[in-house]
Amino acid sequence: MADPSESESSRRLEDLHTAAKRLNIEVVFSDLGDPEFPARSGLCRLRGRDVIFLDRALPAERQIEVFLDCLKQFDLDSIFLAAWIRERLERWDST
Repeated sequence: MADPSESESSRRLEDLHTAAKRLNIEVVFSDLGDPEFPARSGLCRLRGRDVIFLDRALPAERQIEVFLDCLKQFDLDSIFLAAWIRERLERWDST
């Protein structure tokens, strides 16, 4: 699959952020490359809230993959998702 354009990637990240908001998931874009406090992008539970941390240094397509991987852990049937998100998650489920 070809890499989406920068504007397409930005739109997709916005779609994912909107989906996370609908699920009451906080999204934090941060610099996670601190060698004294190693951390990776992903989902965690912090003070009883679901939070997705995304490393700003990651390429946009990798941020999208991490975002999708986090969202697939939730019940997505009751919220609106952009068609491309559902399609991508269904493809992952079928592999």
